[in-house]
Amino acid sequence: MSEFNTVESINAQSEYCERKGVPHFAPATGICWNCRSNIYEPRQWKFEMGRKIQVSKEEATMTTGIPLEKAASSLVTGCPHCNRSYCD
Repeated sequence: MSEFNTVESINAQSEYCERKGVPHFAPATGICWNCRSNIYEPRQWKFEMGRKIQVSKEEATMTTGIPLEKAASSLVTGCPHCNRSYCD
């Protein structure tokens, strides 16, 4: 399973952007300005009647969030939870 760590992921994304010379789109605090969720923490979901609803870990069929490994190796351009783009 992927490791989720907010502080380390924020730092890893900043370092990635500096190293690659790309703009830093992700929120500095890790909190999405649209849905108010931490993009670097996991959230569990399942689909019910065609809608995505947040559920407990045991009921989940899908997990969203940006793990440390992804924050360190790719540019974050939007929220994994609400899918809002940060680079519009």
